[in-house]
Amino acid sequence: MKKRQSPWIAYATAFLSVLILLNCMTWKSLAAPRIQKTKSPVIIMIDPGHGGENEGTKEGFILEKEMNMITAQVMKEELSNFEGIEVYMTRDGDYDLSLKDRAKAAESVHADFLISIHYNASESHALYGSEAWISLNQEYHNQGYQLGTMFLREYREMGLMLRGIKTRRHSKGNDYYGVIREAVNLGIPAIIVEHCHVDHKNDRAFCDSKEDFEEFGRADARAVAKYFGLKSSKLGIDYSAEAETLPEVIPGTLVPRATQDATAPELCHVALNSAKFDEDKVSLTVSAKDPESNLAYYSYSFDGGETFTETIPWPEGDILTGVFEGSFTIELDVPDGTIPEICFRAVNPYDLDCVSNVITFNQPFVKPIVEETPEPSYEDATEKVTAPAEKIAEQESHVTAILLTCVVVVATLFVFFLIAYLVHARKNSKSQKSK
Repeated sequence: MKKRQSPWIAYATAFLSVLILLNCMTWKSLAAPRIQKTKSPVIIMIDPGHGGENEGTKEGFILEKEMNMITAQVMKEELSNFEGIEVYMTRDGDYDLSLKDRAKAAESVHADFLISIHYNASESHALYGSEAWISLNQEYHNQGYQLGTMFLREYREMGLMLRGIKTRRHSKGNDYYGVIREAVNLGIPAIIVEHCHVDHKNDRAFCDSKEDFEEFGRADARAVAKYFGLKSSKLGIDYSAEAETLPEVIPGTLVPRATQDATAPELCHVALNSAKFDEDKVSLTVSAKDPESNLAYYSYSFDGGETFTETIPWPEGDILTGVFEGSFTIELDVPDGTIPEICFRAVNPYDLDCVSNVITFNQPFVKPIVEETPEPSYEDATEKVTAPAEKIAEQESHVTAILLTCVVVVATLFVFFLIAYLVHARKNSKSQKSK
């Protein structure tokens, strides 16, 4: 007779199975393997952007074409230390190539990726941070997204603000950026890496010397090596496990937060928590919402939106995962003596913004004036201390002068009477002789 199994064992088994399944699902949501299938060796084509008369931005320490070349050369040298990879460059000198020729160079070596190296600048000079541009083509979009994540992770470690992994659509419906469009037409995945904005003070510390451009080259090499899970016995590095820490993507579909957002954030609202009129302080809660994108920056105004401060990174946000706080609390220092009209502006990675309601007040923020008795300076103290001594010295000099005058007068009178006595005595002597 077959022994009947306890139902509790079945319940426990089912419970454990659910836990394991949930654990696997959680792990998968945090990290996923590389979806791009490659052969050995991995072949990379590095494209130093611009060249020749096409100089790129002129806002930085040197011309962009020179920045790109320094970074690309170091990136190539660093990657050459790894096994199982071949690295090429679209240009090795100061000359320009058409976008089609750059893509053809990648096709000629059957590159697994074309990586275009660039530095950024904006017309307004108000933008800062790192970003990557990838293809809208579904076949190559996810590969670009996973590789772009590795680049931006490196830049975040360096201390840069991230503007995200993005796409831009041409009026014809395909990729806007030509080097990506031409590469995809030839069956080559491509990505444009914009390291930082050379024209903004927040990024300038990362790009004001040759050593900075070389450091970006090393960061780029690490990103590629981690994406492909490369090893280097020469350097004693094994990145094979890193290729399993990429963001999860769904093949054949676009990543929503990497798809061009043509609409501004739908909400930005500010609420007053407290106002300290005698301390020039105000506490506010700022809320914003953008269902189609992340929130990248915020700024605020004291004059009802006529002028705004410089943009500030949206707090507690991770643009790589799309996780960010929808609201935050902030305390502002109000200009003394003003009746402010405070509003905020929320900005998404595509630089589209939404302005909040305005908080107004019925009295000015004024700190009380406290009259303070100025402390005597060292010079004043010295003067006060030395003044009596100077008076004593002056009095002593006067007494000395008087005494000298008296001595002179007495001596003069003594000499006068002495002469008179001698003259008188001589006359008496002559008188006696005559008698």
